[in-house]
Amino acid sequence: MKRWVLKRNKVDIEKMGEALGISSVTACVMANRGIGSYSSAMDFLKCDLDSLSDISIMKDVDKAFNIIINKIRENKKIAVYGDYDVDGVMSTVVLYSAIKECGGNVMYYVPDRQKEGYGLNCDAVKELHSMGVDTLFTCDNGIAALEEIETAKNIGMTVIVLDHHEPAFDDERKDIIPCADAVIDPKQKDCQYDFKKMCAAGIAYRFAMYIFENMGIETKKANEYVTFAGIATICDIVDLLSENRTIAKNALNNINNTNNIGLKSLIKVCELEDRNINEYHIGFIIGPCINATGRLENAKLSVELFIEEDEEKAYELAEKLHKLNGERKELTVNAATEAVEYIENSSLKNDDILVVYNEDIHESVAGIVAGRIKERFYKPVIVITNTEDENIAKGSGRSIESYNIFEELLKCKKLFTKFGGHPMAAGLSLKKENIDILREMLNKNSTLTEKDLTPVIKIEKQLPIDNVNMNLANELTILAPFGKENPAPLFGAKNVLLEKIYIMGKNKNVIKFMFKTNYVGEKIYGISFDGYDDFIKQTKDLYGEKFCDRILSGNRADVYLDIIYSIGINSYNGRETVQLNIKDLRYSQ
Repeated sequence: MKRWVLKRNKVDIEKMGEALGISSVTACVMANRGIGSYSSAMDFLKCDLDSLSDISIMKDVDKAFNIIINKIRENKKIAVYGDYDVDGVMSTVVLYSAIKECGGNVMYYVPDRQKEGYGLNCDAVKELHSMGVDTLFTCDNGIAALEEIETAKNIGMTVIVLDHHEPAFDDERKDIIPCADAVIDPKQKDCQYDFKKMCAAGIAYRFAMYIFENMGIETKKANEYVTFAGIATICDIVDLLSENRTIAKNALNNINNTNNIGLKSLIKVCELEDRNINEYHIGFIIGPCINATGRLENAKLSVELFIEEDEEKAYELAEKLHKLNGERKELTVNAATEAVEYIENSSLKNDDILVVYNEDIHESVAGIVAGRIKERFYKPVIVITNTEDENIAKGSGRSIESYNIFEELLKCKKLFTKFGGHPMAAGLSLKKENIDILREMLNKNSTLTEKDLTPVIKIEKQLPIDNVNMNLANELTILAPFGKENPAPLFGAKNVLLEKIYIMGKNKNVIKFMFKTNYVGEKIYGISFDGYDDFIKQTKDLYGEKFCDRILSGNRADVYLDIIYSIGINSYNGRETVQLNIKDLRYSQ
């Protein structure tokens, strides 16, 4: 059973609401996100790009800028070296397009996920050098590429790293930084930039704007660049607060009117043309299409889409991305189902950290499968599968809030041939003979408690359903986009009278609840898309199978529930009504 935790803050909610002209409910949500002053509240609400911090404060930004403008002026060949996920693709597109717009002699390179793996590799470095590349500019990778960057430097290349991943560190916890000519990564301990949590595309966007500003060039693509950065910010699941929120919100403001032919084509193929595109559409429809190319073919297809200027070619590429995503979905569902069944029927389910080796899982979906397993068992998960090298296996990890998977894997670094990541996710390669050793070491080192392994639902405040109305539902939308550290607000209500339920959906597993309010004749409806099994179990355990069957048949329930819900707006036949999105429930005691 999930733990329900009420968030606390020390802000005078009523006073804050009055000052901002908003309800105390919305003010409470903002206070729970650490917003306690008028200026921070206005920054949160306005999301003005001009309010972003001076990017030149970030370590090596000026150094990298001087290198790039000199290479552009000298017509030296620059290769932007990206990665195969949304963040890698978008940071590649931003840097490539910006350098090209400034007149640079630029190309891009995205490694093949299956053949080359994540980040720089020595063969690619040498190949690029043989093609006349003078300057290597990594994005969304490079901070851990010590050997590869040393190789590039030894053959005479200039190297700039732009990354957002954690640097490795030595026994004294000092950063181990590659020998590049400039290393831009706010997670370096000696970087003075206050906000450390941007994705690579966010940093690439800021750097590109810095180039234009300091070269006196008025870019025609400023809205495109912030849109690409915002898409990556949402899809890379970085904190949607501070500068990330500003970038993401401006991206969503721009995306419906984008002039980028590739993005317009993808929106059309995904049947989002007439929608007001929000963070859900980015994270669960557009983003997965971009990711699918790197998973099943090569992510350069996604880069090609967003730099393509021919409408017909762009549409063909968008269709290919959409098709690949359909294939990726099928692979993921089958692999996740098989992995969950295997864990359920093995001794693994007793482990704190689940290390699953399955040679049949396509390595491109290992991370997604790890995420699905984590959601099912609420434990840190590493899914390991085969590579083309019969002696080497490759894994992707996903973690829970109380477990820093990057630091824990760092304790096992001698087992890996390659490794990188951050507190919530990691990637690794290792010899197959080390898989069982890794499983044993991680679980032996685990300090996770039962409390750590119990999912937590954090509630903004207790809010009786009588207080929910369309005005509040509309007002809460000013807090969007929602995501990590700025989730859609959840509220709790006790002793809510449930009158009836309706079973809906193609698989008859969606529950619509009809709740009675204290206002005569007024009802409010709630919906649960994933709580069917839990509700049925609770009902049978407490009231018996006959009662459960009776209310499933449409008869009155007249029982009291404690519910956790978010407030949504249901649009039907041109009419909008409030809808409670039920996240968890219990029968009232």
